[in-house]
Amino acid sequence: MYNPSDKSLMINREDAPQPLGARAQSKERNRQKILESAMTLFRERGFEAATLRDIARGAGLSTGALFANFADKNEIFLTVVEDENARVIRLMRDAYDESLELVDRLHKQLMRGYDAAQANARLILSAFVMRWSASQPSLTEISRLSDLVRVTLLDTLKAAKARKEIPDTARIDCAAEILEDLCFANLRRAFQSSEGSAGFDVVQLADTLSVQIGLVVAGLKTA
Repeated sequence: MYNPSDKSLMINREDAPQPLGARAQSKERNRQKILESAMTLFRERGFEAATLRDIARGAGLSTGALFANFADKNEIFLTVVEDENARVIRLMRDAYDESLELVDRLHKQLMRGYDAAQANARLILSAFVMRWSASQPSLTEISRLSDLVRVTLLDTLKAAKARKEIPDTARIDCAAEILEDLCFANLRRAFQSSEGSAGFDVVQLADTLSVQIGLVVAGLKTA
């Protein structure tokens, strides 16, 4: 049976990572220091306010060392966002639990995603502001997180259809898009609350999300 949490991979011996030389190891360490520094600054300040000079200083490196690893701030930001995408989606997929009812199953996955993204909400929302405003055309890959969330939820709905929890005629593609939109709208409101503006606290977020998912699943069951 289809299982969205199955992430097994077959790796050929030739594809296994090979030991790095001393020079390559040093470059990789510098790269990781830059990404860690950038993550901290993007999280605290957002994209625009985090300068390359500050990123290099936070990594304990020169700006020359920074440019030896990345072409510009956009590339650093995309790499940080990509790493964050992978972490959030991995945790959402790990939260898949067939022992739960479908509404609770989706709720658990989305709440796990919120928990994972909470510390880096400013980073994620900065990425989406750029996407929506098109202020950074080269950052169109930022839509990947949205795509991955939708695919993760769609996989859960496909599994539910295979288990006959929802009808074969149910438009699960539309449902996944609705849940994707709700996911990021709720993240924005939760972030606003953490910043002192009107929004959701964690309890409100969980309750509201449960109602939202329930309405979507109820619609699927009447298809």
